[in-house]
Amino acid sequence: MPSLLILKRYKRSSIAIVLASALCAALLSLEASAQTAATPDQQRQALIQTLQTRFPGTSPGDWVLGAENPLASVLAIPLNADNATNGADILAIGKKAWDRKFKDGKSFANCFPNAGKRVAATYPQFDAKTRQVVTVDMAINRCLALHGETEIEIANATIMGPLSAYFKSLSDGQRLTVRIGSVQAREKFDSGRALFQRRIGQQDYACASCHVQKAGNTLGQQGLSAVVGQAVTWPRLQPGGHVIGLQMQFQRCMQRTGAEPFALGSEEFNNLEYFHAFVSNGLMMRALAVQR
Repeated sequence: MPSLLILKRYKRSSIAIVLASALCAALLSLEASAQTAATPDQQRQALIQTLQTRFPGTSPGDWVLGAENPLASVLAIPLNADNATNGADILAIGKKAWDRKFKDGKSFANCFPNAGKRVAATYPQFDAKTRQVVTVDMAINRCLALHGETEIEIANATIMGPLSAYFKSLSDGQRLTVRIGSVQAREKFDSGRALFQRRIGQQDYACASCHVQKAGNTLGQQGLSAVVGQAVTWPRLQPGGHVIGLQMQFQRCMQRTGAEPFALGSEEFNNLEYFHAFVSNGLMMRALAVQR
């Protein structure tokens, strides 16, 4: 039989462990609460300050085209002649699809204010009626459905890719202005932020692991860009003319971590895109940037 002294010590030890665990949980809860209590714009500013410690002497506008140098210097990726021509051809394909008349005689220009000019810079948007985040690709498909046309798969790089790129090109040079104007919209933003910070997959990486803590480094042959600035350059043009959307890149990132990716257009990815876009607010739109 254990002595009374041993039992007392055991009880004190157990109580200490319980108290330590409770204190740790409380501290984590307080940290999460403090982060959630900060406004989305305060969170955006905090991200910028964190990234500026990684890239001294730079500003968010310098991060737009990514970071490829393992020494963490931020490099612009210029369009060369071949890619510029290819990009122009893809935008021409997108324009043709944009201008195409529907069966009822309307076109995409009839679905958006100002015929779509300077509109994509306001997406993603929170739809108060459906209580969901609406991306550019979803807005395109909503327009098609409204006019009795067949919707386009988001993964269709040969149709949705050029069409989405052209729609966004109508906002080139405009500052990204994503709004969070209600409690319900804030919940979507918070959900996207939580996914951005969640460690997943066999590699146990979060989006933030690569695009905040390790931004400017490389993972394999892939440059790790800063999260601030990413949203304004999608869709992007890969070598060979393939157009890839932001959510397709989300899928690729998840696959690299060894995680099962969410579906394109899923609530998880839409909320993540909402967060991504908001933290790039104020930066100039540039559709169809070249991805290396």
